[in-house]
Amino acid sequence: MILTNCHTHFSSDFQNEIFQIDVTQPCDVFHSVGIHPWNASAYSVEEVGLLVRNSITNKTLAIGECGLDALKGSSLEIQSKLFIEQIKLSEELALPLIIHCVKAWNELHAIRLKYRPKQPWVFHGMMKAGILNQVVKSGMMVSFGLGILKHPKGEEMVLQVPNNQILLETDDIQGEIKILYEFVARVKQISLQQINDEVTTNFKNTFRKWQIG
Repeated sequence: MILTNCHTHFSSDFQNEIFQIDVTQPCDVFHSVGIHPWNASAYSVEEVGLLVRNSITNKTLAIGECGLDALKGSSLEIQSKLFIEQIKLSEELALPLIIHCVKAWNELHAIRLKYRPKQPWVFHGMMKAGILNQVVKSGMMVSFGLGILKHPKGEEMVLQVPNNQILLETDDIQGEIKILYEFVARVKQISLQQINDEVTTNFKNTFRKWQIG
């Protein structure tokens, strides 16, 4: 059974996952590339556009992680400028965004409403029950990582996300993604094959440059 992984920092299956790389890192596997909000102060808006654009290859499936983080990095004002530049690149290059958002949902959602992107946005590593319903209603894809297995509201959160908006990932944890698929299948009371079919369809619809399967 082929299981897709929409975001990982520890590549293990080069064909069915999206490996997160740095803009300075050459990569010949499927990947996403962007400027993380933690690193926003290191680049000007002009540099972001140039660096990300020059990093795009036929293996680039998404731009990101990018977004806003109120707890770490430079000011939200600076982060927003770089985030908006990557939104523009996403639209121009027809690539989805992998979204990092910490304590800044209102600001991020306001930017989304202003720019009305046509490309999919993936709220990765969803762990915040308080904003989950708003994220779902916004139309963004929701990706759960292995951390959801230990979240006190993990099962409730999984049930809140419609099957056609869910993606799965390992993020920065070195673990077996099949465990996450089995958890979601059990919570939604469907078979492992069915949840895999649903997630694979979502993966293909979101990351349209992926040509396997």
